[in-house]
Amino acid sequence: MPTQNDLIGSHPKAPNIFGIWLDCNDVPVTKTKSHRSLTSLIKSNDQQLIDWLGTKIFEHHHSEYRVQKLKENFTKLGYKKYAEQNRKLPKSDRTKKGNATEVILSEYIESSLGKKLVKAFKLKYNPNADQAMKGDDTLLIDVVDIKKSKRIKLYLGEAKFRKTPSSTVVNSISKSLSKSKKPLSYSFIVDELGRNENTKDLADLLDSFIIDEIKGKGDLIYTGFLLSNSDTIKVVEANLNSDNPLFVLISVGIDTPEELIKKSFEKAEYLFANPDKV
Repeated sequence: MPTQNDLIGSHPKAPNIFGIWLDCNDVPVTKTKSHRSLTSLIKSNDQQLIDWLGTKIFEHHHSEYRVQKLKENFTKLGYKKYAEQNRKLPKSDRTKKGNATEVILSEYIESSLGKKLVKAFKLKYNPNADQAMKGDDTLLIDVVDIKKSKRIKLYLGEAKFRKTPSSTVVNSISKSLSKSKKPLSYSFIVDELGRNENTKDLADLLDSFIIDEIKGKGDLIYTGFLLSNSDTIKVVEANLNSDNPLFVLISVGIDTPEELIKKSFEKAEYLFANPDKV
């Protein structure tokens, strides 16, 4: 059975924020369970952590074009009306929790692998900021150079926030990432890359790969993610059961996860109102 390191790389070390924030315990793998448990090294109200996550939330919700227009038009058009017209940050508490958890998962996989991956910042394209977008929670693409050829690895993620962990949410994540699951967002990412002349060659490359072939080579990795309280490791260990050898569940059990998300969105809102600080 593949280890957690085989699937998603090793847990980041400081000065990476995940090495500062979280301690890692890779629980011994069995035929039905691959679990990486992450627990707090610092409090959820740590200002460095809040500033980092708030900035990442802002970046995941706003394109470079939108940031530039915020800088140009806030003073000229007035904050209140312009903000409502161009809002990408949700007001719904439930959506905030879901979006923040997806952001953390994307950033964690990149940090564990130690490289930038191809991805679509899908939250930038959400026409209704207060509703979760349909499709994959996360899909990250690694283009691997092998001599004169290219190989594609996909990291398909399902991210959940729960104030209190339960067997239901653990089972839901496992079921949604069964070995028959295929990503839905691959063509979306290719299309977005194809719209930009700077990334068109990359889009053409990705378009030449077939998901079934990628999956058949064992290059589709399934990453579950549960952000909850300090009881999370016990609940996951008691309930995790999967028939997918390429599935790993990353649990994050921290002291006050709701406070972290609340404060981080306040930071993101501050950046939205002060785009010159970005």
